[in-house]
Amino acid sequence: MEKIILSEENYEDKDTEIVQYIPESIDEWVVIVKDPSDWEEIHNYIINENEIDSIPNKKIECINEQVYSLRTSIYLMSLEEVEILRNHPKIEAVQLNPEKYPQPQSLQIARWGTSVAFHKPELPAAIDKPPVNYLNGVRSNWSMLFVNDPGSEPFKGVGITSTSYYPTDLQYSFSGKNVDAVILDSGVAFLHPEFLKPDGTSRVKDVILDGPYKVDQEYFDNNGLTYTKIVDGVNLGVGIATAAALNWWSNSAARSSRFFSLGTVSIDSRYDVPHVATKTSNSDNDQLVDGHGTACASQIGGKSFGLAFECNLWNIRIQLGGIGGYLDPSVALSVCTIFHNAKKISQNGDPDPTITNNSYGITSSTGNSNGISYTHNYRGTTLNYTGNGNSSIPPANSGACRNHKFFSFNNNGTNLVTSYSGSGEYIPTMLGNTTNTAAENAIASGVIVCASAGNSNQKLSNETDVDFDNWYLYSTNYINRVAGVQKGFSGLHVRDAGTIRVGALDCAVEPADSKQGQTPYSVRKVCYSNNGPMITVWAPGEMTMAAGYYGSYEEYQRQDNSNFYDMFFNGTSAACPNAVSLICLYLESNRSASQSDVINWLDTTGTREIGLSDPYGIDEPEYWSQEYNSLFDSSDKIGDSYNYRGNGNLRDATTKVIFNPYVPAAEPRGPQPFAIGNGLSFRGFTLKVS
Repeated sequence: MEKIILSEENYEDKDTEIVQYIPESIDEWVVIVKDPSDWEEIHNYIINENEIDSIPNKKIECINEQVYSLRTSIYLMSLEEVEILRNHPKIEAVQLNPEKYPQPQSLQIARWGTSVAFHKPELPAAIDKPPVNYLNGVRSNWSMLFVNDPGSEPFKGVGITSTSYYPTDLQYSFSGKNVDAVILDSGVAFLHPEFLKPDGTSRVKDVILDGPYKVDQEYFDNNGLTYTKIVDGVNLGVGIATAAALNWWSNSAARSSRFFSLGTVSIDSRYDVPHVATKTSNSDNDQLVDGHGTACASQIGGKSFGLAFECNLWNIRIQLGGIGGYLDPSVALSVCTIFHNAKKISQNGDPDPTITNNSYGITSSTGNSNGISYTHNYRGTTLNYTGNGNSSIPPANSGACRNHKFFSFNNNGTNLVTSYSGSGEYIPTMLGNTTNTAAENAIASGVIVCASAGNSNQKLSNETDVDFDNWYLYSTNYINRVAGVQKGFSGLHVRDAGTIRVGALDCAVEPADSKQGQTPYSVRKVCYSNNGPMITVWAPGEMTMAAGYYGSYEEYQRQDNSNFYDMFFNGTSAACPNAVSLICLYLESNRSASQSDVINWLDTTGTREIGLSDPYGIDEPEYWSQEYNSLFDSSDKIGDSYNYRGNGNLRDATTKVIFNPYVPAAEPRGPQPFAIGNGLSFRGFTLKVS
């Protein structure tokens, strides 16, 4: 076998020599069966001649039965025979023998080199408390501490509002190395300090513009289609001509022959480097105009904010309302499918794992105009409700149609009531079909697809749930089902089908006075997060720190480069990258894991089941959003906050929250004092005094 040492220009690994192996016609492969009881059967099939489906029809030599192993042996096989075996339903994976070709691993990686602030706000998106800086000025995402121990201080009880810091580095066994994390979003600021390597170049690449060079480098080198890519005066390394890159995707003849059969997808010709990488205007006045994608990327793999701080960060800019973009999300997901299948070829059956972050979705809203009647079906009965024109009071008989996003908090003895924008929202199942099927295709190819669950405080039902068939206006317009990128499957609606759907946890906890019957300081969902049986997992998603870029996303100036900023990032949009960052650690050492493998790992190892607040049962009026009532919805203790009744329910969702099993929980030095001014700053919601 030929061994090719790859340069640091291709792999950002300073600790371990990374090699790529080109298998000979016959090489050593480990066959892994799914269940130990199947090993003997499969082994006997392989080493004897047979005519069994998905088994090579010739004798295969076993060079090591691995008698100590429950479900693996090592065989001498060709690539053709490997591909046949990989289709057998009882075989989990076939991989190159790690004894001969070891996979490099990361061990106990020091993260920051000095004390770091982990600011955790008191309230959901209410009072801005600028994060303090310690020593090296690094401020980090509070979810890093939370996912190490979801039940620990200062996340519950005393110290909930404090800024805590660690006097020494957090240590990690895994950091996401050699995992390709793709952010389908508004674009990523390549040059934000969160993404820069020590040599000043960026870790961020674009799948459409740079992906072909990763998998088909020889083609572009031989045809003179490479150039030095410069963005805002910074050398980003070797790039390929935009026209050549777009042609690679749309024309199979513009590739090496081994990629001819991958399929094609057409990309808008305006998709170029300025479009995806900079806010400096180009001739088309087409540059980044939003910081959402940058924030997501930083929480996956930013050097301060993400668990997977050594993953490969990849961008695809998609079309999002009001902030530009040319690619439909379904096209972007198809690009990811082709990209991953191309890696299977170029990396000889052992592709770098691909995981996608999808913090977007389609949202519609039910009506509430004063005096107008609206038809809906609620739990098998067709009803009408009359709109009242009031966004804070659900109309009578509106069932699941008019969910709100309200919470109150005690500010120096006065309860202030706040709401996030939007009410009565849901995921329209009549739309998003192409995105759903594209996500399903990506999953089938081996791509891990994760999505934010949505910010509508709506229930996402499974097949057996009493609200599964609820509809609004039309009998096919279901309001309690997943759709679009939040679906990713065909057939039965069950929790472990399709996309990994991530709900958002609040930074606040249940109040001490327990007016809604919950244990004081128990963790809760944030009032706007979607919920219900189809939620896969919960992750921190409210007031989490992230890289800031462009306009309203630029809040707290960086100390390492005053031209850039950090910000508090909210929503299931933040919960999703927090979950993706953790999954990247699993994929680093489980390179062939499928979507179902990841979900199983989350259920058994990558989560903890904790006492999430879920105040009201399915037959109680408070199950859905209710009008404010100070007897139940206001706190007696200064600094505490309540979700309105009906806005904090899990509605039969899982109680599993992400947990990092790869690092022992360290003890913080303790709550540190933090001073704030008297001013209140509010973003994205309304305020009234009760």
